[in-house]
Amino acid sequence: MTIRTKISLVFTLMTGTILLLFIACVYILSIQHAHTIFFTRLKVRASLAAESHFGVTEINSSVVKEIRERHLQRLPREREYFIYDDSLYLEHVQQQVPHIPESFIKTLKQTGFAEYNHGFLHFSGSTYTSANGRNFVIASAYDETFENHITFLRNVLLGGFLFSCIIVFALGRIFATRIMLPISAIVSKVHDITTSNLSERVPGGNGKDELSEIANTFNSMLDRLETTFELQRNFISNASHELRTPLTSILGEAEVIQQAPRSNEDYLKSIGTMHHEALKLEEVTSSLLRLSQISYEGKKQKIEPLQLDELLMSIKINLDKRMPGNQVKVMVQPSEDNPYIYTFMCSDIWMELAFTNIIQNSIKYSDNKEVLVTLSFNKSDFFINISDYGIGIPEKDLEHIYEPFFRASNTSKYTGYGIGLPLASRIIRLHGGKMKVHSRPNEGTKVFVQFPQNMRLRTD
Repeated sequence: MTIRTKISLVFTLMTGTILLLFIACVYILSIQHAHTIFFTRLKVRASLAAESHFGVTEINSSVVKEIRERHLQRLPREREYFIYDDSLYLEHVQQQVPHIPESFIKTLKQTGFAEYNHGFLHFSGSTYTSANGRNFVIASAYDETFENHITFLRNVLLGGFLFSCIIVFALGRIFATRIMLPISAIVSKVHDITTSNLSERVPGGNGKDELSEIANTFNSMLDRLETTFELQRNFISNASHELRTPLTSILGEAEVIQQAPRSNEDYLKSIGTMHHEALKLEEVTSSLLRLSQISYEGKKQKIEPLQLDELLMSIKINLDKRMPGNQVKVMVQPSEDNPYIYTFMCSDIWMELAFTNIIQNSIKYSDNKEVLVTLSFNKSDFFINISDYGIGIPEKDLEHIYEPFFRASNTSKYTGYGIGLPLASRIIRLHGGKMKVHSRPNEGTKVFVQFPQNMRLRTD
C-alpha cells in the first residue's frame, strides 16, 4: 500500500468517524424531540378523554366530545382506556392495555402521570379527580408520520455519510498526491544521480516544511559526497604523481647502469641517486600509511592520560636535537590550584605526530623565524595556538589546505608532500578537537586548536 493511499484512508477514517458521531447525535436527538412532541399531543387527548368520560354532567361530556370530533384529528391507532382507582391493578390493566410494563402502572399510581413508548406506539396516563373519586385515563396512539420521517431521515443520513466518505477519500487522495509530489520528484531525481553527475541537486523548493528540509538535507549530503569524490580524485592523482616521480628516477638510473659498464664513481653516484629517491618514496608511503591508519583504525588505538604541557615541552626538546637553532618558544598558562589541569585522554603517539607536523611547518615556511606555541585553558576547554611570521598562505588556497598532497601556490621552493597538515587535522578531529587556520601572505600563519576537557577518542 502506497503512502498516499494510507494518508487517504486515515484521513477518510478520521473524518468518517467524526461525521458518524454527528449523524448519530442528530438521529437520537430527532427521535427524542419527536417523542416529546407526540407525548404532548397525546397528553391533551388523554385530558379531553377523561373530561368526556368522567364529566360531572352529560352536557359537559357532550360538549367535550363535540370539540374532539370537530377540531381534533384522530391519530393512527388512537385508543383511550378508563380505569377506576379501585381497579388499577397490574393484571387488570395489562389485560386491557397491551405492551404496558409494570413500571408505567406504578408511576401512574404514585405520581398521577406516566409516559411510555413501545417503538412508535406511545402511551400517556394521567389522573382525573371528580366527585366519584380519583380515576385514571390512558391514551395511546401510533406516530405513523414520524416513523416515515425518521425512516427518510435515516436513509438520507446514511446515504449522505457514504457519499461524504467517498468525496473525502477522493479529496484526500488528491491532496495526498499533491503532498507527495516533492517526494516523488526527489526519488525520481535521486535515481538519475550517479558518481558521474554528483553536481545534480534535488528540487528543494522555497518552503520551510519538512519536505523542503528533507530535500535541503539531501542536497547537503550530495555536497559532501561531491567534495569527498573530488578529494578522492585529487588524492589519487597527487598520490600517483608523488609515487611515480621517485620510481621513475630509480628505474631511469637502473636502466642507465645496465646499458654499459661504468666507473665506480658513476656507480656510486647512481646508487646515491637511487637511495635518495627511495627515501622520498619511503617517506611518501609512510605518510600514506599514517593517513590510512588515522582514517580507518581509530578505534584500535590505545588511549591514556597525557599532560599536554609535557607533550609540547617534549616536542620542543626533540626539535632542538634534530633542528638546532630553531626559534620555537613554548608558553604555558600556569594553574596553581591544579598542577594536572592539562591532563588529556588521547593517543600520545598520534598527538605528538600532529603537533610536531604543525610546528615543523611553521619553522620551515617561516625560514626558521620565531614560532610561538601557547597553551591555555578555561573551565571547559584547552587551547593550543601556534603562530609564525612566515610566507603565509594565499586566501584562494586556504580552503584546500586539508586536502592530502595539496600545497599552496607560494611553496614551490620548499620541499614537502602536502600531508602533514591533513594528517594533523584528522588526528585532532579524531580526539574531538577543532582546528582553524588564519593566514595572510608574507604576514605569517596562526593555527588555533581547541580540545574539550576529558574528551575521549572518537570511534566514528
